[in-house]
Amino acid sequence: MGIRVILAMFFLGIGLFFFFVTTIGVFRMKDFYSQLHAAGVSETVGLILSSVGLFIYEGFTWTGLKIFMVFLAVFLASPIGTHIIAKAAYKNGDPKDQGPSREGER
Repeated sequence: MGIRVILAMFFLGIGLFFFFVTTIGVFRMKDFYSQLHAAGVSETVGLILSSVGLFIYEGFTWTGLKIFMVFLAVFLASPIGTHIIAKAAYKNGDPKDQGPSREGER
């Protein structure tokens, strides 16, 4: 194994760890917005690290360019999607959100 493969495995391993943390965060958090935050932030970090690992492994080829293009599309779409979901839940009054700010409105 060369240094390129070792670096790729390192970045892919850390990226997989962050995807695993995302899964745990979504199931452990009780509030909808906390779940969304855990999913959005950790997923983005996992995506960055995994894409770097795949790009290092593949090198400067057409496949590497495709990996970068997919990374760029998901990197831009994921935070926007998370924001849209949170805004829609806030406007529609999330049923699981029974925080102290809601009690004052009654």
